[in-house]
Amino acid sequence: MDPKHLLISALVNAALAAASWFAGAVNVSGVIGGFVVGFVILAFGGWGSFGILLAFFVLGSAATRLGYSRKAALGVAQEDKGRRGAKHAFANCGAPGLAALLYAYLLSAHGADAASYALIILAGAFATALSDTVSSEIGQLYGKHPFLITTLKPVPVGTDGAVSVEGTLAGFLAGALIGALGLLFNLYSPLGIVFVTIGAFIGTTFESILGAVGKRLNNELLNFLNTVVGGLSSALLACLL
Repeated sequence: MDPKHLLISALVNAALAAASWFAGAVNVSGVIGGFVVGFVILAFGGWGSFGILLAFFVLGSAATRLGYSRKAALGVAQEDKGRRGAKHAFANCGAPGLAALLYAYLLSAHGADAASYALIILAGAFATALSDTVSSEIGQLYGKHPFLITTLKPVPVGTDGAVSVEGTLAGFLAGALIGALGLLFNLYSPLGIVFVTIGAFIGTTFESILGAVGKRLNNELLNFLNTVVGGLSSALLACLL
């Protein structure tokens, strides 16, 4: 690993962490957690992967802040005025960070073709994380008829495992946007958009099902699991097709 690239990765992420703090997007632990995952993704996954991370962070933060007062009144808003902490950073970016490490290993040991699957995992995991965030935030604001995904029965806004047509559509489009950005950042071929978009849909659906039946699982664990499922589903589709 090029020491210059490692230094640049550290400086870029230190600046980003500081800017996020001053913007009120993260708390103190979020500064540390964001720096760690950002450094790993840029240092080992490259600039394209880091671009996906930035897109997720900006769009996810915007979705969280959208209609915050209304969501707070409903009791479903993100705690700490929407500021993200280290637990959120690792829950949403842990799987992409591992994918970046896998990419670096495969690139050095087996070449670019094998390593390309790790980039699909990374993009699929981020697409899942953004899809989950957007579907939840939009669904809580604009979802007219939330229902439990396992029984299809109407439930109150914010119920674990609840989905809505409005939130699901918004989440699907968010996943597709990350898929398109992956192509723009030259992480994969055009067909990769399809793999990443479908993988994200599988991951968010998996998370909704777990949320409905796994009452003892906390939100951060659910978020980590759905990014793993979304990323691996994207890569599996790429392998099969």
